[in-house]
Amino acid sequence: MALLHKVAAQLMRQIPSSKAFGLAGYWRDLDRLDSADVALVSFPKSGRTFVRVMLARLYQKQFGIDEREVLKFATLREAPLAVPRILFTHNGDAMRRPGKIAINRKAYRGRKVVLLARHPGDIIVSRYYHLRHRSLDPARQRLAQQPLEDFIWTKHGGIPSIVRFLNQWKVLSEQRGDILILRYEDFLSKPELTLRALSDFVGLKSSEADITEAVEFARFDNLRQKEREGYFSSGRMGPGRAGNQESYKVRSGKSGGFRAKLSPDEQSRVEAYFAKHLDPSFGYSGCSPLIVTAVHRGLAAETR
Repeated sequence: MALLHKVAAQLMRQIPSSKAFGLAGYWRDLDRLDSADVALVSFPKSGRTFVRVMLARLYQKQFGIDEREVLKFATLREAPLAVPRILFTHNGDAMRRPGKIAINRKAYRGRKVVLLARHPGDIIVSRYYHLRHRSLDPARQRLAQQPLEDFIWTKHGGIPSIVRFLNQWKVLSEQRGDILILRYEDFLSKPELTLRALSDFVGLKSSEADITEAVEFARFDNLRQKEREGYFSSGRMGPGRAGNQESYKVRSGKSGGFRAKLSPDEQSRVEAYFAKHLDPSFGYSGCSPLIVTAVHRGLAAETR
């Protein structure tokens, strides 16, 4: 089955279309899931690079794995068995319509899962600028040429798709005891505490000093400077287009910034949609947030 997934991904990369581009990533990740211990799942533009860099620093401290690769899965796959193999995945293409978003439950069976959640308003605005300045896919570039207030409601990965994605993982987390939900916002406001929860769940043995140092290493200004200096060997870090300052991966380290990009009327429409459709336990629609799942009940109580 793993070979089938790999061949399918390779074939899809040869087809010049946006849909094939998304399917190639999906089949690639299915192949990698077969040998992963942990999957960190997020909708694109949920801030996973920031989290990934912190975690890469912890792996470097404990196992000597070069943090400049930012946890390249091919390296983890060949590492000693004591190294937790963590796969960062979007569980499919962000261009999917809401009705096409579904979790392949069988693929995630037998491995721990971390859902990295982020406010859908911030996700969609970040995605808009990503497609405008970093995407190499013409169809995705064209999608982001429309006004932002139209883009956020697009059928191809707009707010309805993001909400469905988050809700589906929340439902699955209630059915399984090995899914941890962490919010990007808590990595900003309580970085040490939230990184500790992630480190423990993955199975690392990180000291308090390691956690503090990893948080400092991934501090926004430091991370932005390292990206511009070419510190990271990973292709995911660096400008999407040479000479375009807006095309760097690290653009902003804020939460709630989407509101400044929308008119008051559009803000109200967006907030009303979240209140009606998004699971309230995420804390993005005016109630107490779910910081983590029952796996870390003590931490959840401490951080509310």
